[in-house]
Amino acid sequence: MSHTSPLPEDLKNRLLAAGVKDDATLHAALDADPQLRMDYEQWLLNETIYTFAKAENREALADLARQVPALTTDRFIASVENAIDVALKMNHYDDAEALRQRLDALKEIRAHQAYQRQPALARAVLAFVQAPDDVRAQEAYEAHKQWLDSDEAERLLKEDFEAQDNKSVSLLHNRLKMLRRLRRA
Repeated sequence: MSHTSPLPEDLKNRLLAAGVKDDATLHAALDADPQLRMDYEQWLLNETIYTFAKAENREALADLARQVPALTTDRFIASVENAIDVALKMNHYDDAEALRQRLDALKEIRAHQAYQRQPALARAVLAFVQAPDDVRAQEAYEAHKQWLDSDEAERLLKEDFEAQDNKSVSLLHNRLKMLRRLRRA
């Protein structure tokens, strides 16, 4: 990632005084000095937020997330949420809205990345559960039958999916009954 602004003079001088010449010496200097690490990471976080805020579309955000995996961490998301709060307090509503839109897109990118890392069984159960209606749930079952027609799929649905509200509890209960019915058919 190319940085949008140079290191502040103070931080630059501290890094030079610590003998930083390349990535290896940078890591060694940061490991040796916790305050230097904290200051450098804060600068890097600010630069990342700035670059994030300037991303023009979802594709640019996805590219940035691939280049800077830290973008999809809880810490970065919390930092952006904090930046939104600061913008709102300063009456910079357009900036806050632009950050919120990018953050929403980033959360979708993060969810997609997590989905891609899941094993096939979990993806199949997720597709079945998240189907918008029973017809599409049955279509998901047929499309992923090799995974869903198993005791393991039923166990995963029963034990690993947590409901956040009554509507979710009802949906999960209904999908579990539907899965059992489809497996018996």
